[in-house]
Amino acid sequence: MGNLSATLSILRGVAANEAAVEAEIVRNAPSRNRETTWDAEDFAREQIRGLVRKVFFPGWPQPARQVVFSGADPEMDVSGLCVKTAQALAADNAGKVCLVEADFRSRALDQSYGRTSTDGGDCSGTAGAMRKSSPQISDNLWLVSADVFLGSAENAHSAPWLRSRLGELRRAFDYAVVHAAPVSGPGGTALLAHLTDGLVLGLEAHRTRRLAARKVKEHLEAVNVRVLGIVLSERRFPIPERLYRRL
Repeated sequence: MGNLSATLSILRGVAANEAAVEAEIVRNAPSRNRETTWDAEDFAREQIRGLVRKVFFPGWPQPARQVVFSGADPEMDVSGLCVKTAQALAADNAGKVCLVEADFRSRALDQSYGRTSTDGGDCSGTAGAMRKSSPQISDNLWLVSADVFLGSAENAHSAPWLRSRLGELRRAFDYAVVHAAPVSGPGGTALLAHLTDGLVLGLEAHRTRRLAARKVKEHLEAVNVRVLGIVLSERRFPIPERLYRRL
């Protein structure tokens, strides 16, 4: 009986400890009613740094200098991802970095940073001319507007035009982060990505269907687009429902 009593006492103590640990998890876990204990901004920055290291430093099978970013869904906006990626590249002193607006429909980057009075003018020829036509965002980060890069929406479907413009970008900047129209739309993104070092595909959690994403990826591979990475946005990190019920 003494041994049994001792055993029961130990088990009760273990149960009490487990309850205390679980209570501590509940208190510190992110919930609908409590402030999260992890920093979402820090988490996002670390993910962006990981993306930059994977795609640009050193990249596989070779480093990428010109990368297109596009969403799988027509409604998805990857302009914020482009900005954060370019800023991370610039912060690493990678050289001259440019954000390129290649979505004539949304012009999301143009709207964020504004356009210069020389937009749409003749910026061909020298690297200096291309940079002069592009507003400087920071010490080594520039914005190349849709008017400067494409000139007109029709040029988004012109391989000679795009090849020429991408060549000028290579001479003017060490890295280009290109914001393109959604892959599934009519913006000519597949052609643009084919002419660059590859594409990073954006998916949105709880919206992008797995079958649709697979079809987009297969289409890109069929037209010889190098898919460098896939980014999942709007991801939530819920804790188990049984813990919510105990809050």
